[in-house]
Amino acid sequence: MTPRLIPYAPLLFTIQTLLAQIIAIGTTASLWTVHSSIVASVFLAPLLGYSTARFLGLSAPWQLLNGILPLTIASTLAVEIPSFVFLVPLIALILIYAPALWTRVPYYPTSRESYPLVLAELPLDRPFIFVDIGCGFGDLLFFLAQHRPNGQFIGVEIGFVPMIVARLKAVLLKRRVRIYFQSMWNVSLEECDFVYTFLSPAPMSKLWDKACQEMKPTSSFMSNTFEVPAMPDQTVRVKDQRGSTIQIFRMKNWATGCAQDKTTGRRS
Repeated sequence: MTPRLIPYAPLLFTIQTLLAQIIAIGTTASLWTVHSSIVASVFLAPLLGYSTARFLGLSAPWQLLNGILPLTIASTLAVEIPSFVFLVPLIALILIYAPALWTRVPYYPTSRESYPLVLAELPLDRPFIFVDIGCGFGDLLFFLAQHRPNGQFIGVEIGFVPMIVARLKAVLLKRRVRIYFQSMWNVSLEECDFVYTFLSPAPMSKLWDKACQEMKPTSSFMSNTFEVPAMPDQTVRVKDQRGSTIQIFRMKNWATGCAQDKTTGRRS
């Protein structure tokens, strides 16, 4: 059975990361006690960290970070490096994940298998506005912008490091993508034709209320995996490790400020 995303996924994510670090650092430290080799320490530690993270199915950015972190330990064994240098990856991690403490939305990127399924919802013959709430490093937006030049693509991200990286990528790739450093609750959805989210269970009910109140009848709301208190008009299954689903809501079926039957999810 394909694993499904669960509310305690961030805890599982942390455990997987710790496991990758323990394997990488433990193996490197053991090798150092047997044979004090600079080459072995500097190259083995990041390789083990990266490989373990990849085997456990962590996201590409986190695979890279798991390769960098044990490198700092190996470098300490091999050469004398000022301690402040090791603060850099720690500060980067804090800037990426700290917003989860108050938003209850951890960094958890959309799987690449989802990209073409989201793309299939976007028209080829007319202009539109697509908003990704919690866009992370913006990879989905850049993929969509490449295949739908008739669209305007907007990312909303409250994590400082992902936001900066996404903005730099938008400039370098010269895509029609704009990234805003903003809370989802301060974003107006009135002009949006498509709104996409992949957040966590915590904000979905409130976000759905916001969508009902603000989105126009011709628009669509898409939630990756996490449910809202309504029955989707269409559910698309994603063939990825997470067993994700993309739930699509045609807002013409949901009147502005609609009252909902919590059992059926339909308008009352």
